[in-house]
Amino acid sequence: MGQLEFQAIVLAAGKGTRLPEILEGRPKCLLPIGPFPMIWYPLQLLQRHGFTEVIVVVQESEKSEIQQRLERLQLKLKLDYYSIPTDSECGTADSLRLVSDKIKSDVVVLSCDSIIEINLYPLLSKFREKDASVQLLLLESGKDQDVVMPGPKSKYKAEKDIIGYDKATSRVLFMASASDFEETVKLSGHLLRENPDMIISSSMLDAHVYIMKRWVVEYLAVTELLSAVKGELLPHIIKKQLLQPPAVPENDGASEYTAKPKVDDIFQFAVYTEMDKKIDKASVFNKEEKATSHPIRCYAYFADSKAFGLRVNNVRSFLSCNLKIFEIFPGLTGFTERELVSQSSSIKSTQITKCAVGDMTTISEKTSLNQNVIANGCTIQPKTRINNSVLMDGVTVEETVVIDNCIVGEKAVIKSGSVLKNCIIGPHFVVAAGTKKESVYLSNADGFMTID
Repeated sequence: MGQLEFQAIVLAAGKGTRLPEILEGRPKCLLPIGPFPMIWYPLQLLQRHGFTEVIVVVQESEKSEIQQRLERLQLKLKLDYYSIPTDSECGTADSLRLVSDKIKSDVVVLSCDSIIEINLYPLLSKFREKDASVQLLLLESGKDQDVVMPGPKSKYKAEKDIIGYDKATSRVLFMASASDFEETVKLSGHLLRENPDMIISSSMLDAHVYIMKRWVVEYLAVTELLSAVKGELLPHIIKKQLLQPPAVPENDGASEYTAKPKVDDIFQFAVYTEMDKKIDKASVFNKEEKATSHPIRCYAYFADSKAFGLRVNNVRSFLSCNLKIFEIFPGLTGFTERELVSQSSSIKSTQITKCAVGDMTTISEKTSLNQNVIANGCTIQPKTRINNSVLMDGVTVEETVVIDNCIVGEKAVIKSGSVLKNCIIGPHFVVAAGTKKESVYLSNADGFMTID
């Protein structure tokens, strides 16, 4: 049903700056979550909700690799790829600006790193019911705090959003990152007086799933100062909705508002058009009488606290999501756990529990594996023990190796007799035979230190 009223956009042009240890130049959106690449999950979510076409924004240098990988997964979606220059500093709002001329309806925007268990239909229905300009999905934070971080020990500071919203209506009144403040969050007296029932929360996380009116993207197209959706566009819209809109001319201002919108004047874009009326009349989603006459409205939709939701944008969330894949996969995808093990893999081990195994992977007999993700084209030789770890594409593990709570980058080789605990092994790195390491990061990459 969603395809009839909304266009879908998946943003996959991020450079993974918080994941340099395991990316080392590879596309972030192709990182494995279970046996599938990260980007597969938001695309499969859209497919399950009736979408047949999706706009995918990627980096130019990664387009071919991403396209080839997704073609092998046989999604029933028409994917329209749009690329940004690899050397440009494009934010999420810049990506939307890139495809603004392709937008003909309201949009559903998802980040490639949003791994969420959600029914989109109530989300879309609430968007219509509230007649929202923007609606964002909020998750309960802290669902990645149950893992031991591999790599060198360091102080970890969880990413937190500070969100103020009206308890009765779920209207978002304030939004900022906790990192923007040292100790005290300052709110205006006017905001507090006008919204005495406002709740301020630091326990919710922006899922980077947004439903937007078409006019928001049109506004972005002429407002180049806004580069990021979360950090700039949303706070901008939230502030504007608290301002008194300009008076509408007696002739209803149709010609002024629609024919020649004034650059950077958001109120010139936020108008209720004839097309909006037609959409409301034909909408398959619930639509109640408008709760407010203000032309700009930003609302939150709160995900079920029992449902899984995580943004995989750092090492901790990457490991946590993978180690939970067996319990969350059915809810995320509608599939059974059987889909987590590829039929093209060769598994001779009789001691394998809660493991996701990718295509063309070979696991020898006399191996013990528990709660791992072993991606495509890996080779696990006999007399090995691997627990609570993620092995990316093409990893080779030789005989008598022990791996515990590690992330092993693609095409790395772990030579025989090695014992690794709480380690991160970079792509293509060869761990020498008999190596015994704990809580280190080993890499060939320029700009990183190999820790002995």
